Amino acid sequence: MLKKYRMRIILTCIVIILPMLIGIMTWDSLPESMATHFESSGEANGWSSRYFAVFGLPCMILALHFLCVFSTLLDPRKKGIDSKMLLLVFWICPAVSWVCTAGIYANALGIALDTLAVVEIFCGALFIAVGNYLPKCRQNYTVGVKLPWTLNDTENWNKTNRLAGWLFVLAGFLWIIAVFMGRILLPTAATILAAVIPAGYSLVLYLRKSGYLKKDPETDIAAAQRY
Repeated sequence: MLKKYRMRIILTCIVIILPMLIGIMTWDSLPESMATHFESSGEANGWSSRYFAVFGLPCMILALHFLCVFSTLLDPRKKGIDSKMLLLVFWICPAVSWVCTAGIYANALGIALDTLAVVEIFCGALFIAVGNYLPKCRQNYTVGVKLPWTLNDTENWNKTNRLAGWLFVLAGFLWIIAVFMGRILLPTAATILAAVIPAGYSLVLYLRKSGYLKKDPETDIAAAQRY
């Protein structure tokens, strides 16, 4: 399996570390201390050395990339992962590398760039993409809402990840809308809910199927009579 994706792994790794070349080419123009963290308002509130910004950050993203890719490819249920979702797994970290370094270099070189807007649009596009392909994934151990009851029940998995997909798409649009509204708390809350609600929903499905949660027969009869 790893041999099959060897060229894709090599290509994505090169893309991740490619921003180092920009840092090397502009090394003399970069300050010794560079802003590497920004507040929700877009103001810098965290700084790192030039060496870390140029070399350390891409290497950290590269390590994360290895973790994501290899854990996915070594998943014993990897065949359940949609092919387009697998492609997305390969290219998330390369995209993150370029988005992060673009904001950091622009700030350090005095280039006018709304870093917050770039991040919000990127997050929005990522959530929409994940939400679109999430319902197409079948049971696996790396992608999707992975809980004991979803992994052991195909129906629970399908319903839970279908709901998660819709919520991720909604959160993605809210991230993009936040660029124009200037209210980052709304998409942040939507992101948290997109993670929490499907987990709770899957638990309810499990408890109902296991008989721990039973509908009140009288309530069901009354509801049926209304229709």
